[in-house]
Amino acid sequence: MLLKHSATVTLAVFVASSFIQMPFAPAQESPGLPSVGELVAPDVPPPSCHVTLPSEAGTAALSPVRATKIGVGADGTVSAYGTEKLSTFLPTDGIWRGRVPRKLGDFAYDNNLPWFRFYPGFSLKSESLMVTGKRLDGPSPSFTETFEGVAFAHEGKNAMIMGGISIPVFGCWEITGHYQDDALTFIVWVAPLPRESDSGEASPAASPEATTHKTAPHRIHVDAETEARSLVYRLNPEIPHEAQVANVSGTVVLHAVIGTDGRAHELQYMSGPPLLARAAINAVSWWQYRINDELMEVDTTIPVVFPPPDN
Repeated sequence: MLLKHSATVTLAVFVASSFIQMPFAPAQESPGLPSVGELVAPDVPPPSCHVTLPSEAGTAALSPVRATKIGVGADGTVSAYGTEKLSTFLPTDGIWRGRVPRKLGDFAYDNNLPWFRFYPGFSLKSESLMVTGKRLDGPSPSFTETFEGVAFAHEGKNAMIMGGISIPVFGCWEITGHYQDDALTFIVWVAPLPRESDSGEASPAASPEATTHKTAPHRIHVDAETEARSLVYRLNPEIPHEAQVANVSGTVVLHAVIGTDGRAHELQYMSGPPLLARAAINAVSWWQYRINDELMEVDTTIPVVFPPPDN
């Protein structure tokens, strides 16, 4: 949705209200990720994690704002970081805070993240903004996330793209936004919310009446190439040690049902190197697809490419 406003203050207020949690369905165990009991991190970044502070550089067009939603920072304050060609809001303390995952497959941090581009603005006809992330202080697969849709206009320019940012585990993360020939990189420390703030309100259970009358989703078949265009979050698969020793690479094809939550379910191995089958299933369990119809499931196949190891 394109919103037309001209005041920078209005833009800041809109962004502040947009930091919300975006829950995802649980997934299967993934290689390279610690167990749930190990999903902990110190409250403040260690000296080895050189977090990016917005005070190091900022965008003159955006002013610091206070965002009271969870997951933004210890003091709830964010400030602009970047240039007029690509910028975002970062917590002033360099910390993103998320809920402790209940099970493997729950992200340590899920939130909205705005990206800005003023002179020139984002082009509706150009490629999407791509965001990549890699953990710097421990094992974890890297991820690629795609942001689509301009949500805000500023001085006649398509100034903002709003999308979700999902971090698999706590720790020190390097995040890079890529748009056309411009890139913006920053480092954040992802830590659990303080225990007293992590209680959260339990989601209300669906009433028997609501469950009884809930419409069952309709299932359609979509070919792999078409469904791949809806992929917005991809956790890169890791090659198992035994496959590395055997120098195994190739493409694993999985059968899947993309549920109404945008996650892949009922994953089944179809073809490809057997040594890579479990790694492919584990990685795809984290993937997120764009939901086009909340009453429709998609039956499809998913190719997972494992490139040859670097020599």
